[in-house]
Amino acid sequence: MSADLRWHQRFENLQRALKQLQAAITAHDAKPDDELIVIALIKAYEFSFELSWKTLKDLLSWNGLDVKLPREVLKQAFATGLLENGQLWIDMLEQRNLMAHTYDQARAQQAAALICERYWPELQGLHNSLEERVRQEAKP
Repeated sequence: MSADLRWHQRFENLQRALKQLQAAITAHDAKPDDELIVIALIKAYEFSFELSWKTLKDLLSWNGLDVKLPREVLKQAFATGLLENGQLWIDMLEQRNLMAHTYDQARAQQAAALICERYWPELQGLHNSLEERVRQEAKP
């Protein structure tokens, strides 16, 4: 599969994941103490984050940069201007790793707050940037 097609397909998957995350955030806003919604929100974030860095990896590959690990991808995406807030993305990566092992409700609530307040806007910004890139590529 060509790298161009691969990153476009990955971006389509990311768009679907972000819609699910947005729905989980909306549900969480309506019922912030519902444990199942908090779990859904965290899982939707984990999935969205995973697709975000993998989309960036594929886009970097399409541009001739071969990076494999999430931290390397995020650093290179920041260095090439694909991400504006590199440290926040590193924080998002570290929190994603911690969230995968969060079993107490207080930490889950903290994670949900981080997702809603800090990480969601950053994911939206990436989406908007990638969407603009797709539009620019489509122009003749």
